[in-house]
Amino acid sequence: METKVPSSSGMFPRVLLVVIDGATPRIVCPLVRTGHFPVLARLAEAGTMHEASVTIFPSITPAATTSILTGAYPAEHGIAGASWYDAARGEIAYYGDDFWVIAREGFGEFVRDFLLRLNGDRLTAPTLFEIVERTGKRAACLNYLVFRGTSAHRVAMPKLLSTLPGVPLTETVEGPSLLSLGDFVGPRTAGGRKLSEKGGLFHRFGMDDASTAAMLRDLMAERSLPDFTVAYFPDNDYRSHELGPSGALPVIAAVDRMLGEAFEAGGGLERVLSDTWVIITSDHGHCEIRPDAAAAIHLDAILHDFRQAALGRPWQAGDEILICPNMRAAQIYLAAATAESVERVAAAALADPRIDLAIWRAGPDPDDGYVVVSSRGRVTFRRANGVSSTRAGRAGDAFGTIWSWEGELAVLDLIDDGGVLYDGQYPNPFERIANALDLEKSGDVWLTAEPGCEFQVPGGEAHRGGGSHGALHALDSHSPVIVAGPERMTLPRAMRSVDLAPLCTSLLGMSMRYAVGQPRGPVMSGRVRDTGAR
Repeated sequence: METKVPSSSGMFPRVLLVVIDGATPRIVCPLVRTGHFPVLARLAEAGTMHEASVTIFPSITPAATTSILTGAYPAEHGIAGASWYDAARGEIAYYGDDFWVIAREGFGEFVRDFLLRLNGDRLTAPTLFEIVERTGKRAACLNYLVFRGTSAHRVAMPKLLSTLPGVPLTETVEGPSLLSLGDFVGPRTAGGRKLSEKGGLFHRFGMDDASTAAMLRDLMAERSLPDFTVAYFPDNDYRSHELGPSGALPVIAAVDRMLGEAFEAGGGLERVLSDTWVIITSDHGHCEIRPDAAAAIHLDAILHDFRQAALGRPWQAGDEILICPNMRAAQIYLAAATAESVERVAAAALADPRIDLAIWRAGPDPDDGYVVVSSRGRVTFRRANGVSSTRAGRAGDAFGTIWSWEGELAVLDLIDDGGVLYDGQYPNPFERIANALDLEKSGDVWLTAEPGCEFQVPGGEAHRGGGSHGALHALDSHSPVIVAGPERMTLPRAMRSVDLAPLCTSLLGMSMRYAVGQPRGPVMSGRVRDTGAR
């Protein structure tokens, strides 16, 4: 689907993309349908609501929010998760909120990594901000952490942070013409007035829901919403980690109220929808984590037979493996990856029943395929590429890619029904796995946790009794999508987070390299994946 919907004036409407971090559709959507969130309910009634859009793997914020804004999987956009090994720099890339890592690398380095590297050389696909503004349209970013654009903005460090050792006093970043990054970059309207914000320590230096809502309300009130705006509401994810997705529902209610206030400032929802497409979504869902101690999976103990690089540190002589945790997923890098050593690591991990899947590439080329092993058996799959085999199964997924495989589809809860793949507990698994592992920065082995469990590392704490995400499982992997605007539209039956960027460009009367529902991969950009000794 690539629908272009002009307004009654003949001009293409604006697009407002609202991302509520971690909003879990199996929890949120029933309450939208029953009117418990009245603003979201009105949007769904005026438009449409999809309750099972599939995010990427790993289903974790840095990679998932990047996919929303680029329309690409990690194999193309370069963000491998929340934590991965950057061989080019010989260091760990880390974008989580566990302060054990921040303390080790220094807050100054952490700030530079967030402000400069994530949106600099680590990001290898164009963002919607770049795509939109290169056509002459204007764009705005309200606290979204993936912000690369074509305009230079000066960063000023908040006073409290600027006193910490190593924190730069000023930097310059490239973003859309209107960029808000809390207290770091203060945006102004087209008329030059500084937008409202609620900064300081108690509002995470302006990077919280109240700050985003205040700026969105100002833009609406001044009728200065640009052609394309992304408004990011992060608080639900924080609260869901603490209390689980059900316990965080008051945060969703607050976002609903704040969106209503912004729409009222813009003349009311009906007037806003007359010339603006409003899209509400999340980057992933949340899986409830058991409260008992056994819910925390200590990979360092499970893999004690392998000499491990220090967490948060690069390789040292004699190290065999490096563990990069991603909450309910983990990447394991091997100093000298061979078929035998990969199998040994996977077998050692799967000996613990709390570990669900072990995933790795069968070889350095995408045509070599991908291996998934669990207690249910083993399956090796690859893109069919027109090749048939009497030994292999062969069927197409919901997005048109034909896959072949050997082994048990039950490993990924897949069913082949007359050449069509139907998924169950692991949504769109072949495409998501392939487009994570095709990235040359990907770990040599990926592990995912059983529902109710999370990986824990020394110095950090699992979210026991709360919620978490990162795995391939449906509990982590679904997002809601609500779309309302000048006309009614129908979303496709099968929807993915990577379809949101082409949906936005289509509604803006533009095109991009992908269309909604188009199959993806492989994308290697001529690069050779590093699988040798480190």
